[in-house]
Amino acid sequence: MPTTRFLRYFVAHLLPILGLLGTPVLAQNDPSGRVGRLNHAEGAVTFSTAGDNEWVDAELNRPLTRGDRLWTDKGARAEIQIGSSAVRMDGQTQIEILALDDQSAQLSVTKGTVYVRVRSLPEGENFEIDTPNLAYRAAYPGDYRIDVDAARGSTRVTIHSGTGAVYGEGGQSLPLGGGQQITFRGRTLVQLTAQESPPQDNFDRWAAERNRREDQSVSARYVPREVVGYQQLDAHGQWSQDPTYGPVWHPQGTAASWAPYRDGRWEWVGPWGWTWIDDAPWGFAPSHYGRWAMIGSRWAWVPGRIGLRPVYAPALVAFIGGGSGGVNWSIPIGTGRPGVAWFPLAPGEAWQPGYRASAIYISNVNRNTALTNASYAHQRRPEALTAISAEDFHRGRPVRGSWLRVAGNVLTSAQVVPPPPMPERSGILGRERTATARAAPPQAEIRQVTANPALAPQQPLQQPPQQAEAQRQRLAADEAKAAQQAKAAQQAREAEQLKLAQEAQLAQQAQAAKQAKAADQAKAAELARALQQAKVAEANVAEAKAAQQAKAEQLKSAQQARAAEQARAAQERSVQQAKAAEQMRVAKAAAAAAPKTAPPKPPSARVAQQQEKPLPASKVSGPSRQVEQGKWELQAKREQQAKADEARREQAAKREREQVLAKRSEQARRDAQARLDALARRQAHAQQVESARRAAERDAQVLREQRAQREEQTRRVALEKEQAQRAAWQRQQQAISDQWRRDQQAFEDQQRERSRNRPDLRNDRRAPPQPEVWQRGVPILNPGRTS
Repeated sequence: MPTTRFLRYFVAHLLPILGLLGTPVLAQNDPSGRVGRLNHAEGAVTFSTAGDNEWVDAELNRPLTRGDRLWTDKGARAEIQIGSSAVRMDGQTQIEILALDDQSAQLSVTKGTVYVRVRSLPEGENFEIDTPNLAYRAAYPGDYRIDVDAARGSTRVTIHSGTGAVYGEGGQSLPLGGGQQITFRGRTLVQLTAQESPPQDNFDRWAAERNRREDQSVSARYVPREVVGYQQLDAHGQWSQDPTYGPVWHPQGTAASWAPYRDGRWEWVGPWGWTWIDDAPWGFAPSHYGRWAMIGSRWAWVPGRIGLRPVYAPALVAFIGGGSGGVNWSIPIGTGRPGVAWFPLAPGEAWQPGYRASAIYISNVNRNTALTNASYAHQRRPEALTAISAEDFHRGRPVRGSWLRVAGNVLTSAQVVPPPPMPERSGILGRERTATARAAPPQAEIRQVTANPALAPQQPLQQPPQQAEAQRQRLAADEAKAAQQAKAAQQAREAEQLKLAQEAQLAQQAQAAKQAKAADQAKAAELARALQQAKVAEANVAEAKAAQQAKAEQLKSAQQARAAEQARAAQERSVQQAKAAEQMRVAKAAAAAAPKTAPPKPPSARVAQQQEKPLPASKVSGPSRQVEQGKWELQAKREQQAKADEARREQAAKREREQVLAKRSEQARRDAQARLDALARRQAHAQQVESARRAAERDAQVLREQRAQREEQTRRVALEKEQAQRAAWQRQQQAISDQWRRDQQAFEDQQRERSRNRPDLRNDRRAPPQPEVWQRGVPILNPGRTS
């Protein structure tokens, strides 16, 4: 008879899924559509496959699945990608994958420190970390850290963001939110220390840097983040847009003879079978998702529309073979030795797995492709075909240095065949490892606490018939409790969504305030520049005014000097005219007295007479005197004519000087008027600048007041929001505590009821005593006898 826990899990989880699918047993044997990958490694990182005790150096492109284990040595660090989530390991940390499928990811950490980033967690999916003390299950996307101290027997849980809950061995549970850090000891959630917002160390900062690089990935624009290994495409190739295939990716640094699925090796990995392990650091995503196309002379990876939840495939290739007697995967190569040959699938070509799978699984793998292939684009192309010997294929030897070309006649007659069968056990054991064996990490038999009932051992309980009714009642109570928990979870999700919406609104308000502040600062800077220009203009106006005044003073001094010079010149001319008039008067008087006395000699004659020796008066006769008188008169007329000419020339020169002075005065007046006009314009401009400055100061004051009002309003809104969030969080915590008390009371009542209804097996001689496992929520892996 199935146990109560199994019935409850079946009713709550499996029955709705089977009802939706309509095929209860069709897809139960399908392999998982999700895998893990060692995304990054620093230092010594070792790996051990499921069911194998040998530890080797970890490979980046080997898929990780259930049962695989990883160990980081001292000083080493590693990152594992599981879907869109990332698990980062610090030094001396051991992780084992307990479960990994489409609905759950469960990891076991027995020692060390892990930093987990859950990017997305759709409804119905679980992400869980188990330790020797507790099990942590994420309820919402977020970042959290778990430190396991095996020596002290304690586990510290730090929630950087998001929410979740920790579970103890005996059914205890405790919800945790962002910013909390609690250290637990034992297996019953005994708290040692607790604090809020713990400081970050080097490992936290390293994980935050990895988060930043992941967020800035260019390839995430073209493929979903569920595509494992998409981050490595950024540094090793370029994306482009093709009119036929859409977004395509071209690898960099490949050899001329390179082709997809040619640089790596084959390995049998359960449950998929033959799996391609590429040697290139970017080779995981293009080898297990999408298709390859030859565009021009270059190979291009075409992701296509692979959906938000892509399905992992071991290798998207088609094998070719042939020969007499029917279809055979072996193909002759070289000297006739048997070989294995394959080529990559092109866009639109369906992949057929080499293992049994349901039609739903095959349809999900070949989403947006045809399910039947009339022909293959790369089947007859020698540059796309790769072949190696069957021995190298089964032993997992590298293909790069041993691949061969298939003869043309063989290629013409070859046909697509299923993948090679599973090798014999001896072949697997004889496989040559490419990694060096390493020493195993320190092992300890530590029993893990788990919150996933799917991993708990199913132990049937022998219940007497009189307990059937009680069991049905308990089942109904469990279903009602599950409904209450689902309702509480829905309310918590709604509260979280409301919180996110409020945070987004607050961020928008902060962005608007920041933009307004930037605009205010820009306007203030513009006003400052305007004020500076106004000051410079005022200084220029003052300087121009001083220069104008100095020039006016110089012009006035020059005009006064010219007036004084003209006055002196006029006075000298008047003196000369007076002298000339006196000389004329004397000459006329001398001419009037000429009959009685000798005519007066002209000044020139007198000067010559003074220079020569005068003749005696007795020797000058009458005719000679008359001749001399005529000469003197002629000379006087000439002198008068010369004086008149000189006077006319002086008058003409005077008029010219007066005209020049008049022109200069007019030009000086015009220059002075122009300077006065320019000064008036500068003064008017300065007044306008001053008016603009005052208006700008008024506007700046208004803007400062408005900004202060907005900041005050933002502070009030933030305070109100914080108070509302605190009140909502308190109400939520109170509701959780009340629910927990009610659940605890119901559990105690149920325990008491079970104790009353428990049969007395001590006197029952028909069967030996059978211990019962009384548990709630979290199973006990190795239950002992209960009281």
